[in-house]
Amino acid sequence: MSLHSHAPLPIWVQTIYVDAKVPVTSVRGEIDLSTDYVVQEEVTAQLSAKPRLLVLDLSQVAFMGSAGIHLVLRNHDEALAVGSTLAVVADGYSRHVLALSGVDGVLHLYRDVRTALKEMC
Repeated sequence: MSLHSHAPLPIWVQTIYVDAKVPVTSVRGEIDLSTDYVVQEEVTAQLSAKPRLLVLDLSQVAFMGSAGIHLVLRNHDEALAVGSTLAVVADGYSRHVLALSGVDGVLHLYRDVRTALKEMC
């Protein structure tokens, strides 16, 4: 029996490809100081291939603190730096947080992945 148990992180990140060329990185769970690096590592890996478009789907994010807001802005800037466009999908809680922080006006923000792909491709 261990005195220190480690619970799994309250986050899940996965990337799928649409038409084999557009990465869609989906996040489920909580983005805060203890989990933002998980999302950042995946987004950085995807941007290293310099896709024309990367979709970051936050529609299933249950909690997003200031670390999540900074993460989204940092990813937006990193995408621009490599010649990519970051489309952010946010609905419900994540959209509310982005709107309250005022960053929704800076981002390519969509309510669902299908709309993001339709308008950005």
